[in-house]
Amino acid sequence: MSVIWNKVFSDLWRNKARTMLAVLSIATGVFAVGATFGMADQMLSGMDAAHQAVTPSHIMMFLNDGIDRSTVIQLKKTKGVVDIEPGNNIAIRYKIHPEDDWDTGVIVMRDDYTDQTYDVVQLKEGGWPEKNHYGIERLSSQNFGINIGDSVIFEVDNREKPLEITGKIRHPFVPPPQFGGPAYFFADARGLERFGVKDGEFEQLLVRVSPYSEDYARDIASEIKDKLSKEGVGVGAIIYQDPLKHWGRSVMEGINLVLQVLAIVSLGASVVLILNTLTALVTEQTNQIGIIKAIGGTAGIIIKIYLVGVLVYGLLALLIALPLGALVAYGASKWLLNLFNIDYDTFQYSGRALLLQSGAALAVPMVAALWPVLHGAALTVREAIASYGLGSGRFGRSWLDRRVEAVGRRLFSTPYATALGNMFRRKGRLILTQLVLIVAGAMFLAVMTLSSSITYTLDNEFTRRNYDLTINLKENERIDRVTQLIEATPGVTHAEVWFSHGASLLKAGQRTNEAGVGVELVGLPAENNTFAPLIVAGRWLRPSDDRAIVILKDTADDHGIKLGDTIKLDAGELGDDNWQVVGMYQSILSGGIGSIDPVYANLEAVYRATKKHNVGSQVYIRTAQHNAATADQMAASLKDMLNNRGIEPMFSDTVYKFRDNLDNQFNLIITMLLVLAVIVAVVGGIGLMGSLSISVVERTREIGVMRAIGARSLTIMGMFVMEGLLQGVFSWLVVVPISVVLGKFMSDALGQAMFQTNLDYRYNFMAVVVWLVIILVVSVLAAILPARNATRISVRDSLAYA
Repeated sequence: MSVIWNKVFSDLWRNKARTMLAVLSIATGVFAVGATFGMADQMLSGMDAAHQAVTPSHIMMFLNDGIDRSTVIQLKKTKGVVDIEPGNNIAIRYKIHPEDDWDTGVIVMRDDYTDQTYDVVQLKEGGWPEKNHYGIERLSSQNFGINIGDSVIFEVDNREKPLEITGKIRHPFVPPPQFGGPAYFFADARGLERFGVKDGEFEQLLVRVSPYSEDYARDIASEIKDKLSKEGVGVGAIIYQDPLKHWGRSVMEGINLVLQVLAIVSLGASVVLILNTLTALVTEQTNQIGIIKAIGGTAGIIIKIYLVGVLVYGLLALLIALPLGALVAYGASKWLLNLFNIDYDTFQYSGRALLLQSGAALAVPMVAALWPVLHGAALTVREAIASYGLGSGRFGRSWLDRRVEAVGRRLFSTPYATALGNMFRRKGRLILTQLVLIVAGAMFLAVMTLSSSITYTLDNEFTRRNYDLTINLKENERIDRVTQLIEATPGVTHAEVWFSHGASLLKAGQRTNEAGVGVELVGLPAENNTFAPLIVAGRWLRPSDDRAIVILKDTADDHGIKLGDTIKLDAGELGDDNWQVVGMYQSILSGGIGSIDPVYANLEAVYRATKKHNVGSQVYIRTAQHNAATADQMAASLKDMLNNRGIEPMFSDTVYKFRDNLDNQFNLIITMLLVLAVIVAVVGGIGLMGSLSISVVERTREIGVMRAIGARSLTIMGMFVMEGLLQGVFSWLVVVPISVVLGKFMSDALGQAMFQTNLDYRYNFMAVVVWLVIILVVSVLAAILPARNATRISVRDSLAYA
């Protein structure tokens, strides 16, 4: 083995603690990079691959009325249409036990389960639906505890009908039931006849076009809609799919962006620790550098010695971080993909993540080490050998040093005042250590502030919803009768009924037979006091408004609609009319899997446009007591009361259950961000431990002198623990104002990435206290090992140390 390698391995082996800290600091950052970038690649590619595997339709069209097979065959002849697969998606009511309340679900029917064309559903267990045998979506099975062989009670002709579940099926396009999505069931044509849909009747069309483009798909949808309108069939909603990109990709891209930024920050903190370690190492071995040069060693040899050492650090870190990062990336991807109903059971890794990890472990630390190594290599023989090395420094000569000494004498006893002075002795190392601690604190406080901002945004959103529960009726009912019955119920303080109908939104210049944008036209009472969205442009509805609407800002932006524009709303069989956009609203609750965004207007204006009067199906109810238990109890009793009066409820929901589902969704995001923030905090602790360990080495002779004049081990240990605590408190003082700005930036970034709007910002002041406690604990723990090592240095060894 060459002299260079002997020197490298001697340094690594003789300073095991420093080697371990350097390797762990690099490994932590490399792991974060591998886990986050690997997860992002596997998540996005896994989502897209699963999406493409089911041959997704380009157009998903829901009809207001059923059509027969001959009509489907005629529509297939439309120029540009590759094929059309008919099917059915109908809302039903079910319950698992006879004593349960009715819940809302969806039954899917495919024309031929063994010969599917688009949006292919896959049999996972049991058999396909057949007459009296029904299937359940596999996520619904997991979430609601319904298994093969169980009987589910369905509402059929206003009676309870137990039907057997004989298969578990994967549907590629369902809202996760963990976050409030309904249960999905499957039937064949004969099985669906129980629910009033005749064999050979279809209310859903899955369409593919060629050549594909979103604009061309819209053109074809318009032509199909035109042909259906001539048959007297209205189109309720149209959903467009990109055949190459999964429908949930945009959500995950926003989350991944924030995670990857945090991972890079973690790597940056690791790099700072390498710079710190190499600076201390070169300082410690200044006299060795002088000796190497004196016996003929060149600057190139010195550079090679230290960079090879850094390379070994990186290789060891890569051995730790590479498999760990790949395992975590795979495990996280598998878990998250399961939420999107995607199987991911074969271990995979990201080639890009491996390359990034290799560069982060090998190249980045080498670059970080260049400055201290080049500085050491540039020393002359006289400068290096003349250096007194350990314990030397220029502390006490500047005004800052004198100020620090004065503060120390005023506030602390002599040993602790010395600890304060020692903290500022090596200002370069202090800055580097503080930088890591500040980054860790800033990330933690920013993530906690992000959590507070999400909670605050949801609080504000639900404050604008001045009701406790909603009941959707199966049919439009007389508003005066429904309102009177509900408000007469003890415990109800207010009831309000809305009318809604699916419509197509057409910009100026578009014809009625064009597909337009699928929306839900919602009519609210003029004196509505149960709901008002966040208006971001224009104004909210006034009682005097006639043909005035308020639309979602995202819808307006996507389709070039401006405030004051006149648009057409085509409500199918109910007619069409021109409306003026008087306001735009924004909501983080808008959008979702197959969701139709509401367009709000005054109820009487909607009646005039649709030629309806005094009817509605959406009931918004405010109770005397505002809590989840009361809302659940009231929903059950009101549905029973309405049923007894011949008014059939379809389903109910409470704002409390809705809020819980949203909290569960956002908790996933916050948990992932907190994990990375903790990783950065760990890097900060490692950095502080390394800094204090180097400080012990540098002050070996000073410790010996203190021992020689009677200093106890407890006093020496206390000095180093105090130095760690002071470093932690100092970083905390700096990080608080930084986190205010960073928290706002991250809140805006996540809001824009996921919802195309800024979150309502709220700084988390409690997190400031929590981080103070954390940094104090981390500082003490990081200081204990170096302080303990300091107490083990004997007087003879320390005074002999040169």
